[in-house]
Amino acid sequence: MNSLTQYARREVIAAAQAAVTDQDERRPFEWRGENVMLPVVRVPVGDVLLNHRTHRVRAQVESLGAGGTIIDTNPHSEEAQRLLADLIRETSGYGEVKAMIRHEKQREPGLITHEGVLINANTRAVTLRDLHEEFPHERAFAFIKVQVLPNNADSTDIMQLEFNFQMRRNYQQPYSFTNQLIFIKDLLDSGLKPDEIGVQMKPHYDPASPKDRRAAADEVEAEDRLRQIIEELIAASSGALRWPDFDDDRQNLIEIDESYRRMVTRKGPDAARRVKQAKLVGLLAGMDYRRVRHIDESYLDSYVLQAFEEQPNLRPAAKALTIGQQVAPHADLGGLSILDDLDEDLPVDQPGEVTLQPLFDVLVRHGKVDDDNDWDAEVEVPIDEGTTILPKNTFFDAVKTAMQTAADSKAQDDQGQDALDVPRRQLNAAGAACDRVRRAYTELEDDGDQPEPAALEQALEAYLRSHDELLHYLAERGFAAAENRL
Repeated sequence: MNSLTQYARREVIAAAQAAVTDQDERRPFEWRGENVMLPVVRVPVGDVLLNHRTHRVRAQVESLGAGGTIIDTNPHSEEAQRLLADLIRETSGYGEVKAMIRHEKQREPGLITHEGVLINANTRAVTLRDLHEEFPHERAFAFIKVQVLPNNADSTDIMQLEFNFQMRRNYQQPYSFTNQLIFIKDLLDSGLKPDEIGVQMKPHYDPASPKDRRAAADEVEAEDRLRQIIEELIAASSGALRWPDFDDDRQNLIEIDESYRRMVTRKGPDAARRVKQAKLVGLLAGMDYRRVRHIDESYLDSYVLQAFEEQPNLRPAAKALTIGQQVAPHADLGGLSILDDLDEDLPVDQPGEVTLQPLFDVLVRHGKVDDDNDWDAEVEVPIDEGTTILPKNTFFDAVKTAMQTAADSKAQDDQGQDALDVPRRQLNAAGAACDRVRRAYTELEDDGDQPEPAALEQALEAYLRSHDELLHYLAERGFAAAENRL
């Protein structure tokens, strides 16, 4: 980018406008409710400024933290412009746009202010610069075609224009999921109503139909709830999670939100919060939304603890992660409106209830797994007494496997007649668990060790109590095998 002064850049734009002749291309442009014809001018691509407010990469800018401060404080500086260009190059559709312009040149003009700041076409500007560097003799890549916005444009006009452009498909790549959410928030903050945003985002809605406007508003409000969930997870993570980490989680978040709202109506907020938290744990662990669907009260009560105990890397931490220690360490969610209810201690009358709260705390503090950067990362994992250290990849893989195993077991039990076979399956699982206890004890003895006697005695008493209660329960229902053992 050339280091032009603001005055010099204005002069470049003004000169391009002054060079327009009657033979030059003009295109219709909607400006403040009226259609006007604006000429298409050519400006040196190195002289235009990338728009630091573009929602193409807004989530990525926010994820830079302190490293991206200059983009907001001094957006027209060379460093800020370089950072913006790098972020645009990292977007998923950048390569496609570049290939299209390489073969077809720039067909659709962008829009620019009289000070040289692009309203849209930021990706096109970066691709033209890169292509001009690769093919310096092709003059088509040295200039960008733009229409110049009237001098009296304000920030509200510019946001509305960006919204209008995003609703079209030409050389533009669609906004990422999280960038779209941030854009919707900014549109709401600018004063637009949910139905106004919705009918423009979804052309199939009839703006004249009250029913369609309500449906459009519902969609926008639902998207904004997803934004709030992500925003608060990021805040709870103290920087471990970033906006782009959730770009592939749209369907998962939609179903988590919808499930929570349905469950609040049917079973009340406490039950709904418990299941919602567990589903968020599944999302953070990397579970596919199809498996997260199976996380409900039954999943928590009957499946997940056993699945954790069957994972060798999680066995010592199974109860501490799913139920909690005497005083479980909690993430500081600081009064957040969506997730503040996830940070409360277990009710004293339900000390053994599986909530996955401790696991949520661990996952949210460590963010998602990044294979490129997490190869040597470690996680401090709570166990029954104290903590242990596991490699991050190992821990996350074990959690994901355990939760998926529990979901698959529940799904199998829920299928038609298989539901009738759940008691038998659970008895078989209990028998297998007893066998594993013997094998584990034998392995310890072979190594010259043994489990802590008091803790094992306590667990044995709890098991025998459940065993005796089950025998009485089945004997009352006519099972001879149970009667013979009373």
